[in-house]
Amino acid sequence: INIHPSLLPSFPGPQPYRQAYEHGVKISGVTAHFVSMHLDEGPIIVQESFRIKPGMTLKQIVATGQPLEAKALVNAIRLYLTRQLDVHWGVVKQL
Repeated sequence: INIHPSLLPSFPGPQPYRQAYEHGVKISGVTAHFVSMHLDEGPIIVQESFRIKPGMTLKQIVATGQPLEAKALVNAIRLYLTRQLDVHWGVVKQL
């Protein structure tokens, strides 16, 4: 399981908060996903989102997103350990 600070499939790879800031998106977030052979392309387990308010700095965006990274990762691990996930054709479904 990996945590990525964007709403995948948007902004894969390095510096996703910066990418979101530079593109002027209004909603950003984090994704917990299974690791695959390709960078940030594994099946999505959990996503948490937040609104980017007008005038937010990159530093504020990062500060808003980071607590959600921990939340998403904990939720994904809990779902995995309690066997509440099913992956079929690359899509994760909660049981």
